[in-house]
Order: sequence, then C-alpha cells, then structure tokens
Amino acid sequence: MQNGFVQPGAPLEVPMARAQVPVIRTLLDFWRSRDLPVVFTAFCVAPDFRYPFYWAIARQRGLDLEPPTALFSEGRPETAIVAELAPRPGEPVIRKCGYDAFAHTELEAVLRGQGVGDLVIVGTVVNWCVDSTVRGAFHRFFNVAVVADAVSGYDHAGATGEQWCQLELDLFAEAFARVLTAEQVMAELAAA
Repeated sequence: MQNGFVQPGAPLEVPMARAQVPVIRTLLDFWRSRDLPVVFTAFCVAPDFRYPFYWAIARQRGLDLEPPTALFSEGRPETAIVAELAPRPGEPVIRKCGYDAFAHTELEAVLRGQGVGDLVIVGTVVNWCVDSTVRGAFHRFFNVAVVADAVSGYDHAGATGEQWCQLELDLFAEAFARVLTAEQVMAELAAA
C-alpha cells in the first residue's frame, strides 16, 4: 500500500486501493493493540535489484514505463507506505523488486525469526503482488489468510478491479488460503 499505487495520479495507480486503506488501518490497529507482528513489503528497485524484463513486459499492459533510474527507487515518494498505514519503529519494511514478496528478499527469515507460521495478507494489486506472495507463502508452508475487503485490483485485460478481486479470491479459497473479511479475522483472533 505504497503512494505509487494508492495516491491519485500515481505512476501505478490502483484507484480501488484507496477504499481499502481504512479497512487495513482498522486491522493494523487491531494487530498492534494485541502486540502481533506486523511486516510491510514495498516495491522498490535499483539497477542491481530489479527484474530486467518487467519494464518491457509492462508495455503489453499499456503501461509506458522506463527502466528504473528513479521511478520506485529507494527514498522516492512513490515507494513510501501511505501515511495512514505508516510503519512504526521496529516494524520491518521488506523491499522487493518484483511481485512475490518472498523472492530475493529476507521476508521468510524475518517471519520465521519471529516465530510466525500464520499470515494474514492484505494489499494491492490482487492478481500480481498479492497472488504471487500468497503462492510464495503457501509453497513455504505458511498458513495463509487473505482479507477479502483489504485487497484491490484495477481495470485491465477486459476485467474490472472488482472482477479481478473476485476471481483471485475464489482461486485463493480453492487452493492457497482462507479468505475472510476483516471483521471475520478480528472476531476469530478476539475469540482465540
């Protein structure tokens, strides 16, 4: 949930993501009030930390992007987590150069080091980063839950953002994760 995806007019804007910020904030406050571990991921590239093919493939999707010389580089405004969800001191921000937050990152080590075996995943874009990360978690034997009202997509490839979300949530529920609403997640944890 970075500025570069959430803010109006952002380079990779996902308008639907703005509606998820309050839901994610509610979950985040709930998590923090129970001292549960919070880990953020952020798309951030550098000349030696990027997939070289991504920028060429993006043109197929109608995105006119140049290879990263500045866009989504460390310290740029678009790489920051939106202010409403800003990490607190001690909450890791895992930098990733692609869709899967586990690929070429320390995410698994950070989670295992905190004794985490169950993940609750929120974010954008549901059919790229969320999907890839859910699959990465599943294949690393984490128990995964995806929060249905805290993921978002955007209109492309003949489907609306809402349709992408529904298709992906159905896929997750079929093969990779539990799919719950934010209210269901909080109710389960409150009862545990």
